[in-house]
Amino acid sequence: MQVTSTAANVLAEARQAQELPEEYGVRVFAHTDESGEAALALAFAEQPAEGDLVTEQDGTEIYVAPELAEPLAGSTLDVTEGPDGPELTLVPQGDEEE
Repeated sequence: MQVTSTAANVLAEARQAQELPEEYGVRVFAHTDESGEAALALAFAEQPAEGDLVTEQDGTEIYVAPELAEPLAGSTLDVTEGPDGPELTLVPQGDEEE
């Protein structure tokens, strides 16, 4: 999974707003939402969990859970402008030009 510079900056700003140390990374993992559907989740973490794929963009480390490494390969975490401000968006492989 790739992370754009814009997304890395948004994540760094969120980490600072929560007053977390700069060493904290962002973990991407699967969880079950209220409806019972599988969903992606992001959370700040002090270090990667065992087996996580670790990447870095503009000083922000990204930890991808091992079960998501293959499904997210080629995807890009980016930022789009939503009604309430910037929103993180996962762009699947091949959709980057849209």
